[in-house]
Amino acid sequence: MKYHISENPQENKGVISNLHCFLNRNLDTGFKTKWSGMWSPPYKYLDYYAFKINGDWLSPETLQATEYGEEMVFHHETDSLRIKEKIKAPATVPGIQVKLEFENKLENRKAVHIVLEAGVDIREKSVDVDDSEYDLEKGPNRLTISRKQKKLMISSKEEFKKHGETYETDHFPGERQICFVPGHISFKKDMEDKDSLEIEFTTSNGAFGELENIDQSLELEGLTRLFNYSIVSMKNLIYDRNGMGIIAGHPWFQSYWARDAFWTILGLIDAGYFELSEDILTRFAEEELPGKINLDPSSEENIERSDTYPLFIIAADKLERHFRTNDVIEEAKEKAVQNLEIDEDGVASHDKDGTWMDTLEREKAVDIQSLWFEAAKIEDLDEKKDLKKGLERFKDSDYVKDNLQSQEVHSINPAIPLMFGHFNQSEGLSFLKKINAEFSSMYGARTRSVTDPGYEAEGYHTGSSWGLTTGWAAAANIKYGQSTEGMNFLEKLNQFIDRNQLGALPEVVNSENGESLGCSEQAWSAGLMVHVIDTYLLGINVENPEKVKINPVNDLNCIRTGKKIGDNNLDIKVVDGEPEILNNPDMEVIIE
Repeated sequence: MKYHISENPQENKGVISNLHCFLNRNLDTGFKTKWSGMWSPPYKYLDYYAFKINGDWLSPETLQATEYGEEMVFHHETDSLRIKEKIKAPATVPGIQVKLEFENKLENRKAVHIVLEAGVDIREKSVDVDDSEYDLEKGPNRLTISRKQKKLMISSKEEFKKHGETYETDHFPGERQICFVPGHISFKKDMEDKDSLEIEFTTSNGAFGELENIDQSLELEGLTRLFNYSIVSMKNLIYDRNGMGIIAGHPWFQSYWARDAFWTILGLIDAGYFELSEDILTRFAEEELPGKINLDPSSEENIERSDTYPLFIIAADKLERHFRTNDVIEEAKEKAVQNLEIDEDGVASHDKDGTWMDTLEREKAVDIQSLWFEAAKIEDLDEKKDLKKGLERFKDSDYVKDNLQSQEVHSINPAIPLMFGHFNQSEGLSFLKKINAEFSSMYGARTRSVTDPGYEAEGYHTGSSWGLTTGWAAAANIKYGQSTEGMNFLEKLNQFIDRNQLGALPEVVNSENGESLGCSEQAWSAGLMVHVIDTYLLGINVENPEKVKINPVNDLNCIRTGKKIGDNNLDIKVVDGEPEILNNPDMEVIIE
């Protein structure tokens, strides 16, 4: 992923991360909200930093261009200097590195005086203003700022001086924030042509693992970048905080939510990250499948969500077919099944607020019914016949009921049984007519029908468009042979990778104007895109690590390389819907 921005950088932001932390910053150099700065989930450490070079602050006024990808690079220029500000988050550093590269524009030697101002804000994510005291310790080329046993170190290999007293400053990037400034830190350079300075912002407890880099790609007109960038985005959201996991979204969903992780894992597995997926599932299994794993060890909050159990089974099944599972995961699947309760009509019971639409109270919801039916089929449970019978109760004349308590709401949730193929062909095509007419916005799939009295374009669960729901709608259409409509939904999301947080798909947007209403980078938005393209569009059906069936949609033209299945890599070329295997994998490949 690589962007070069020379116009309107203020309209975009970026996030760079390693397994320990992330930096969230606007691409015009600004730190504009309380979510900007450096975080090690779920704690903030650095609110902002700024450099003054020979009396000129590096700012939007000195900025000439910005590069963004694995690192952020700000190109600045003053009367006498060209300056590159490079920010990256190496796997070996429990924080970020900032490197200033100077180029002298003058013929004579140039003295360069660099002043760093750092706004430190060590606090828990849920606390805007923490009134507790800071401690400051100065060591050789290092300042250590600590609060409540959390530490931020500002260090360099080069000698610096600290000037002035410490002070606190209020500012209001939305809500009131208070920063601790440990005085000004200064460096001096005497240069002829070029020179550089490197500074690190690090915390005291690091995670130094490294994510696997899988050589893979997709070449598909209109969707190449969507697929490839979604894989990068999923990796961007992986952390090793009290165990490996994927946070739900940057910048504020800094916990391991079960449903978000399990939907995302469908894409992680398609992208070949098997051991990572195993680690994440094992982590949840060891915790007995909570609805959320809090990264703050002091938190005692225990959230249960009704879709956790069937989604765990669905994700674990996909991992087993592609790679393997372990005893911990298998035992957790058995325990998950024990949470299935159905009434005399075969309808699954669940908590009113236990669905993904957790701002609404819904009973006997179609999404929970479908997820349990799919899990029951996977585990070959006796209840699968009753659950199939119960699903029939949700069918209406021209659509599917959202739940069996409220008859007036038409939601996107029937897209879930459609993506799993839980209705026959004629029923599925009939139900999809309503989805493609009333739920399709310019920006994705609405959560509620535009014709419903309670529809709100910006309503979180009452009309906005999600990456998640758009993925469901795309998969549902492709499942029933409507590849054009499915591709159309994928292309609706494609527009977002070049706006707001570049290279990332948002959580949720206003269905009428596309304005972001949630996280700028959401895990399941990225995961569903990879999953829908590989599993539905290319029709890659993995039965076990030694056997795969391939049945792409009609008229598809693409090249998919580096597709991992078990210990094999698969390179596929599709011309007019006809697949060709370009390599010689040691496995059975069946072209359907």
